[in-house]
Amino acid sequence: MKFAAILLATAVASSSAFVPSVAPLRTSISLDAKHANNKAAKKAAHNRPKKSRPSDINRKPTNYPTWDSPPEYTISDN
Repeated sequence: MKFAAILLATAVASSSAFVPSVAPLRTSISLDAKHANNKAAKKAAHNRPKKSRPSDINRKPTNYPTWDSPPEYTISDN
């Protein structure tokens, strides 16, 4: 019985090492990063080739044909 109590006390004492400690002076959880890093999309857009030819700079967006979508439901009187 004493061995089980000692074993339980040691388990409780060693498990407290894995519990995160609470800092009493600091209530913020932020990491306080000085400079935010560029994310992948912003970095990829930064590294894209620049438009240097006037034909590229003045190019208008492509006009794709538009069509009316068919009705989703057809009511039949059968």
